[in-house]
Amino acid sequence: MQNHHLAKNIIELYRKYAREWVALRGEDLYEKVWLDRLLALVPAQAQILDIGCGSGKPIAAYLLAQGCTVTGVDSSEAMLSMARQNFPNQTWIQADMRQFNLQQKFDVILAWDSFFHLTQDDQRLMFAQFVRHAKQGTVLMFSSGPAHGEAIGELFGEPLYHASLAPEEYRDLFSQSGFQVLDMVAEDPDCTGHTVWLAQMVNPL
Repeated sequence: MQNHHLAKNIIELYRKYAREWVALRGEDLYEKVWLDRLLALVPAQAQILDIGCGSGKPIAAYLLAQGCTVTGVDSSEAMLSMARQNFPNQTWIQADMRQFNLQQKFDVILAWDSFFHLTQDDQRLMFAQFVRHAKQGTVLMFSSGPAHGEAIGELFGEPLYHASLAPEEYRDLFSQSGFQVLDMVAEDPDCTGHTVWLAQMVNPL
C-alpha cells in the first residue's frame, strides 16, 4: 500500500495541529444519537475507555455529564494536556492505541474518528486490543469507512490518511473476537455521514 507512509504521519499531524483541530471540531455533539444508544446498553456510572480521546470535548464531556467515568488514551500530548485541563478528575494516558495495555476491563470501548486512521492490517490487530479491555457485556462502538479501501483527506492542507475494511470482514472480526454486532449504519445521514458500528461482548475469550 503506497499510502502507508501517510498513515505513519497521523500521530504527528494531531500533535502539530491539536489546538487548531479542537477549534475546528467545535462542540456540536452530532454523535449524541449513537452515544445515547450506547449508554442505554450499559450500567449507570459506566467505566468508559475512549481510544483517541483528543481534548475530551465534546464526547467525553457528554459521557461525564451522564455520570460515567472516562479513561482516555491518545498519542498526542497536546490533546491530552487539554483533556487534563478540561477534566482533571479523569484518567488521561499518552499511548499508541495499537500497543497499550491498561490491565483493566471497561463497560464501554469507544474509538470514534480514531480507529479509521489505522492501516487495514493495524485495524485487524486492534480487535485483540478491544478484547484485552472487554468483559461480558462490554459495548464497543467505532466509526469506519463504508467499504474496503483507503482514502486520503486533508487536515490543514496536509494529507490525512483513512482506511477501512469491508463490512463483511468487520463482521467476521467481531464474531471471531466474541462480539455480537447490534447495529451498523453506513454513512448515517443523522450523524454527518459517519459509518458506525455498535457491538457487545457476548463470548469473552
